[in-house]
Amino acid sequence: MTLNTNLLSFEVPLDPAVAGNGYLNRWSPDINAGLWLYSANYFAGVSGQQIVPSKLRWTTDTVKLVGGKLLPHIFFTAGNKLFINDDLTLLPSILIKYINPAPTSWDVNAKLQYRDFLWAGGSYRHNDGFAAMLGINVSNTFNVGYSYDITTTRLNTVSHGTHEILVGFLLGNRYGDWCPRNLW
Repeated sequence: MTLNTNLLSFEVPLDPAVAGNGYLNRWSPDINAGLWLYSANYFAGVSGQQIVPSKLRWTTDTVKLVGGKLLPHIFFTAGNKLFINDDLTLLPSILIKYINPAPTSWDVNAKLQYRDFLWAGGSYRHNDGFAAMLGINVSNTFNVGYSYDITTTRLNTVSHGTHEILVGFLLGNRYGDWCPRNLW
């Protein structure tokens, strides 16, 4: 982990926690893992980040910051593919996020897909925000997408939304599917 103290700006000019100039570095092991199960029409997954909790400490000759902690994050997801007609499919899904001691949060998502080629979708993050998404499967190994996310919390006074661009490469797509078997 690296912290560039030159890019920090505080109301109190000299914060003793980050009083040094330059970069503060610390090595800390991290373990992330996940399991993804899917069929042609359903999927489910569980994953964890920062599985082993670790304390966050910056230590140099002038700086000692103690008390921060990286906590485990657990994610559960599930969804299915509903055939509306020969050209359109709807892919509803849910994502549940658990980070103790924060309250459990959840997202509800839906993606409408036209002939496994074009897609548009939306997402609602409980008590936090909304997102809109568009994408195209350029070929059976390459896709591009765009997402705009806006928060509805007090954070929106300083963040007026985020733009995300997705570039996907489907490795090992030996069957040449335009819509991979894992649905996304």
